[in-house]
Amino acid sequence: MSNHDEELTPTPGQRAINLFRRTDVQRALLFTILWTAVFVILGLYFYPKWMPEVMSRDMKAMERIIVGFTVISAPIAGLVMGIATQAITNRHKGDTPPPDGPAIRTNGPVVMVWTVVSGIFCLIAVVWGIAELNSMALEATAGSKEALHVQVIGSQWVWSFKYTDLGVESDKLMLPINRPVEFEVTSEDVNHSFWPLQLGVKVDANRLQTTVADTVPTKLGPIDVKCAELCGLYHAYMETSGKVMTTTDFNNWVTSNGGHVA
Repeated sequence: MSNHDEELTPTPGQRAINLFRRTDVQRALLFTILWTAVFVILGLYFYPKWMPEVMSRDMKAMERIIVGFTVISAPIAGLVMGIATQAITNRHKGDTPPPDGPAIRTNGPVVMVWTVVSGIFCLIAVVWGIAELNSMALEATAGSKEALHVQVIGSQWVWSFKYTDLGVESDKLMLPINRPVEFEVTSEDVNHSFWPLQLGVKVDANRLQTTVADTVPTKLGPIDVKCAELCGLYHAYMETSGKVMTTTDFNNWVTSNGGHVA
């Protein structure tokens, strides 16, 4: 029999306990909690204030997705920032570097937790995204018969809008409230990207091809239209404005510009 006890390999549970007893790990966890709280507060209270005004169902869905993804990803981002903060605030001083600490990548429980949490997050993101896309597609199909058709044409470096059913053309995007809109987007030259900020729509404008996007304006007010695709020298100036109007005001605008009310 050996004169000394054999050194036994610690169990996964004991390895996890030993890991969390380390001072650097405890400090990193504290920083993780603080950073997670910061990201949650940003997502819930500040992001909605920084985003464009919500003026359609699509924009409301975009806001909901951004806020939701920020909150559920906050612990992951908090962990990364917590470890980084611990490393920065506890960096070594002097000419002799300390020995490397034990590698976390060989700690089975930690690797398992990280893998499971990341997998759950990816699954939530995929399912949520598919559900939102299906919801938007169903709404577009339900309102297709009464939709207002607007042909959106991009060219270097202006936007033009043709209301094909009403006989009106404009360089401003005018829309009636609570009526489905179908944008038929194309380009006369290079690739552009049609982006009415407050409506939550962003779709490529390609030459010789028409891309369709749908939305329903739900709030009165001004619209900012920009190009989200680098399209040449004056790309930054390829923008225009518009407005979501009452049905009466929209009909008056159509007739005053030589069109007819459908």
